[in-house]
Amino acid sequence: MGGRNFSEAIQFGVVKTNLEKNNGKIQCELCGKQIFSIGECHFDHINPYAKGGTSTLENCQILCIECNLKKSDKELKDIIMEEKARQFLSGKSFNEDIPKPTIATQDGISNTDSKMTKEKFDCIVGAFIKEKGDIRQIDFNREYNHLPGIGYVVKYYGTLNELKKAFGITDISLNWNRENIAEALKRFVLTNGKITQKDIRKENGLPSINCILNYYPEYKNFTEIKRGLCDIDARGVWTKEEAIIVGKKFVEHNGKLTQKDCTSINGLPPMSVIYRLFGDMPTYQKSVGSVTSKNVFVSEKEVEDAVETYFGNDERIVESRELFFKSFPYGIDVIRGRYKSFDAFAKQFNITVVKTKKAKYTKQEVDDIVSDYVKSGKPIPHHHDLTKEGLPAANVIMRYYEHWHEPFEIFQALYKKIGS
Repeated sequence: MGGRNFSEAIQFGVVKTNLEKNNGKIQCELCGKQIFSIGECHFDHINPYAKGGTSTLENCQILCIECNLKKSDKELKDIIMEEKARQFLSGKSFNEDIPKPTIATQDGISNTDSKMTKEKFDCIVGAFIKEKGDIRQIDFNREYNHLPGIGYVVKYYGTLNELKKAFGITDISLNWNRENIAEALKRFVLTNGKITQKDIRKENGLPSINCILNYYPEYKNFTEIKRGLCDIDARGVWTKEEAIIVGKKFVEHNGKLTQKDCTSINGLPPMSVIYRLFGDMPTYQKSVGSVTSKNVFVSEKEVEDAVETYFGNDERIVESRELFFKSFPYGIDVIRGRYKSFDAFAKQFNITVVKTKKAKYTKQEVDDIVSDYVKSGKPIPHHHDLTKEGLPAANVIMRYYEHWHEPFEIFQALYKKIGS
C-alpha cells in the first residue's frame, strides 16, 4: 500500500516480530524501554520517508515517543543541512531563508510538540480528506487511518458535520428528516422494484442506515426499515387469509395468477411463503380462483435468470438462507428439486451465505483463524470461497481491515520472515 502511513497489516507484523524478539514484551528499538500500549509508541521509518524510505514491513520499527521525537529532531537538522549544501552548490547565499521542511511521521506531519494543536489536527484531517474525498466517524476509530481521536473533532469543531463544512464537504444528511427519508425510500423502491441494504448510500440519493435509525428510533435494523418505510413486506409475517385476499384481488384484475407473478412488486407473497402456507402452487391457485397449473415446472434457466435479477451487479453474499428465501421468487422446494440441496445451488451460483452465529467474530478470532489457515500452507482463497474454507466471510474481515485479503498477506509475510 502506498503513502507515508504504515498500514494496520504492517503494524501488526512489526508488533508480532518485536514480541517474538523480546520474549513476549514490546520494547523500543533504540533505547529498549518497554512499551505497554499503542499510545506510548510510534511506528517509525528506519530509512526516513522524507529521504525516500518506503512504508513497508522491512522499513518499519517501533520507537517510544521520546526516541521518536529525538530522531525527528536529528532528521530535521540533516534535511536542513542537505538543503544548505544544495543551495551552496547552486550559488545561493546562506543569508536567504531556508524553509523549514516537513518530516513525515506516523501522524502525517513532523511536530516535536506532542500536543495536538488545531493546526496539526487540521493538517492530518485535511490530508486524509484530500486522499479519501470524505471523512466519517468510523474513520476516527480505525487505527490504520492514523487520525486523532474523535474527541478532537468535538474540541475544535463541535460536531463532525461542522468539521465537514469547514473542509468543504457537502453532507447530504444535514437535509434529512422523517418525511423526506420515507419519501426517498419509497421513490427508490417504486423506480427499481426492490431495495437492498447495499442500495442505502449517498450515490442513490438515500441516507445512511445510521441516519435512518437516528430519525426512526422505533426501528432496530434494515429489515424493520424495509417493512415500515418501503411498503415491502409491510404485513410482516404472511397469514393464509391475507395471502388468499391479495391473490383473489390479483386474479380479478389479471384473470389468472402464475408462479412468476408471486413477487412483492405485485403485492403477492413470495413462493417461499406459498410453499409454507399451501404446500404447492396449484393449491394456492385453487384457493384464489385462478386457473390451476397442470404441471408446475421451473427450469434451471428460469432459476438462473432469477439469480441474475436478484443480485444484479452486487456481490452474491446473503446474510442467511432464511432471509434469502424471504425475497427470492422461488422456494426451497424448487431449489432442492433442481439442485438436490441449497448448498449445491449456492456453490453453482457462487453465493456466499454469512451464517448469523459466525458473523460476530472479534478481531482476535479473525486473526487466529486466518493465521492457522496461512500456516497450513494453503494459498489465499477467492473471496467467494472464504466460508467454504471455514474462514470468516469477506464482509466480516473488512470490519477490521481495509481489504479482506490484508490479514492473509500479513501472516504470509510474517511466516516467511520467521521461517515458520
